[in-house]
Amino acid sequence: MIVSSGSPQKSILLQGKIQEDERRISEITARFGGRIEELFVNFEGQNVQKGEKLATIYSPELVTAQRELLEAVSYKETRPALYTAAKGKLKLWDLNEEQIKNIEEKGEPLLYFDVLSPISGTVILRHVALGDYVKEGTALFKVVDLKRVWALFDAYESDLPWIKLNDNVEFTIQGIPGK
Repeated sequence: MIVSSGSPQKSILLQGKIQEDERRISEITARFGGRIEELFVNFEGQNVQKGEKLATIYSPELVTAQRELLEAVSYKETRPALYTAAKGKLKLWDLNEEQIKNIEEKGEPLLYFDVLSPISGTVILRHVALGDYVKEGTALFKVVDLKRVWALFDAYESDLPWIKLNDNVEFTIQGIPGK
């Protein structure tokens, strides 16, 4: 045996789990109350792209708010605050400028609104079914981008001196051993 100076090394076996990156999760809630008229997500685990339709909602409240906007358009010059308030109400319900402009140009309210995915990823929770009635704030879907995940390991306090930032880590997953 040859004695020499160097950095001590130790292999540590840790238990852990793979988990979604919390910064890549999008909880989609209903911005307005209504009924789920169409559902485009058929199962949990379905992959979706950013901007893809997840569901279509019919909302009597939203129809009323659009009628208020259309009425306020005629008073745009004489009562701009009324127009701004009606437009602001629709913006609070997550309608964008283009959608509002389309309503004004069409001159009649849209009956159905699409719920779009804000990110590309996998639907890991679907809280609604076709025909469900939802209230404002009701959880609809949870979409997660699984291209990058976290590996979380449980280390004992006695192992901490042996663990440093930028250490190499090798791990296997029970579902696919040896890889």
